Amino acid sequence: MRKLVHRLTVLWLSLLLCFIGLMGNSYAGSIKTVVIDAGHGGHDPGAIGKSNTCEKDINLKLALKVGKLIEENFKDIKVVYTRDKDVFVELRRRTQIANENHADLFISIHCNSAPNNTSNGTETFVMSTNNTTANLAVAQKENAAILLETNYKDNYEGFDPNSVDAYIIFSLYQNAYLNQSIKFASCVQKHFRENIKLPDRGVKQAGFLVLWRTTMPSVLIEAGFLSNLKEESYLASEIGQNEIAQSIFKAFCEWKKEKEKNIASSHTVVNLTSNDNQEKNPNSSQINSDKEVFFSVQISCLTDKKNLNDPIFKGLQTMRMWQNGKYYCYAAGEETSYESAVSLLNSIKNKGFPDAFLIAFRNGEKISIKEAKKYLNK
Repeated sequence: MRKLVHRLTVLWLSLLLCFIGLMGNSYAGSIKTVVIDAGHGGHDPGAIGKSNTCEKDINLKLALKVGKLIEENFKDIKVVYTRDKDVFVELRRRTQIANENHADLFISIHCNSAPNNTSNGTETFVMSTNNTTANLAVAQKENAAILLETNYKDNYEGFDPNSVDAYIIFSLYQNAYLNQSIKFASCVQKHFRENIKLPDRGVKQAGFLVLWRTTMPSVLIEAGFLSNLKEESYLASEIGQNEIAQSIFKAFCEWKKEKEKNIASSHTVVNLTSNDNQEKNPNSSQINSDKEVFFSVQISCLTDKKNLNDPIFKGLQTMRMWQNGKYYCYAAGEETSYESAVSLLNSIKNKGFPDAFLIAFRNGEKISIKEAKKYLNK
């Protein structure tokens, strides 16, 4: 019976994800709305440092500073806060605020803690079920806030924040936005590394409830460790908060510019593989196709390497993968006409990948869509 319930839940979530893709929202165009979430609040203090610094207070100050920077520099962008004072907001309500405002980006700001007071550095999380033990521990710590809510079992469909099995269906909601979530998270860590000089713990994936049902790119930022005396002092200082807020803002500017110019469509292709030759020659740099020019649909860019038959690709055909730096990019399809490529793109978007986009190849090298159309029209 338990397995049947689980399968029905996964099916329901899969259908919901397809519905999200069909809805379409402002995500495809320019950035109009950003929701900034200050973690914890009210009777939920979050982590507490050795000098009694409360995480909820640092989170709020950082959120307001980041929001102010966006508002002052982008007059056409609406900034919405899940809380702008010391109040308790349920995790599900934070998600609802983002969805109700049709946000183009959701930023949840937190501070970290660990039993070992030497742990330090920054890390940014995106949604995933592929949790390492360490990442799962962080997610469980943040998700434990639901235990402070009344009727949390009803509100979160019986979710137990301490159960490893409970995290298995999470990525079905955020899978469609993972590509852009990772890109923004990477920008955050880049600017943290360059501007505040704290150790870079990297972009990670874990099952956070606050990211669970967001229908837009979403990240959870851990700005430093309150359990580390040195970092607690930095996080509590005006200088530290300003540097952290500036770094997140610079990351937003970079991500916004890249997204709106669709720079991802011009990345160089390396280590390209297809379903047919993945096992025979996993390091091949050539496209396994006798077609000189064709279109494909890029659907995601992940930090971990996936089998091309992985269920997350929803059975898409003619899958291929290539490595771009530390990321693995995935595309589907092999169309020799622009019209059929557009039809495939719309079909893939409706399957739950709204940030998918067309790419083109000629003789094993990636080219622009304009160039591909020119070659085909000769």
